[in-house]
Amino acid sequence: MGYNKFKKLAQLVEKFGIMHQNMPFLPPLTPVQASTRLLEDLQDALTIPLTTEKSKSEHIVVPVLKQLLRFNLDKISYFSGFEFNVDASQDLAGYCDFILSAQARQLEIIAPIFCLVEAKNAEIERGLAQCASEMYAAQIFNERAGKPLKAMFGCVTNAFSWCFL
Repeated sequence: MGYNKFKKLAQLVEKFGIMHQNMPFLPPLTPVQASTRLLEDLQDALTIPLTTEKSKSEHIVVPVLKQLLRFNLDKISYFSGFEFNVDASQDLAGYCDFILSAQARQLEIIAPIFCLVEAKNAEIERGLAQCASEMYAAQIFNERAGKPLKAMFGCVTNAFSWCFL
């Protein structure tokens, strides 16, 4: 079944001992000017029915990730819709909406993975446990590759609201 088997954060606490708490985790960030290209893409999205997860991903999430990639061309790669099987026996397997790796210009997922983005059509809360399980799998993936990170990041979005983990 995989990552989408996790519907509640309590399942991760029970199965893996992962604890969660609501707290600020980033220092103050310096705002970045949105590119003309991003603004045009988002303007175009206003003319498209954004009623499905796929349309929201294509017309809102992907342009934002492309902007992130353009600002970090020599630092990251992002993967869309890739299968990420880390440990199927623990339900840490399946497809991830978006995976970001700290390796530039890659054709396959290479450690270290530092962020996962889960796009949902409806409520953000429905994707929190799934995203957190993907983050846990990425942590294991990085450790197995000998490239552990101190922090793992995740995001669940319905294109209009973004919740960062």
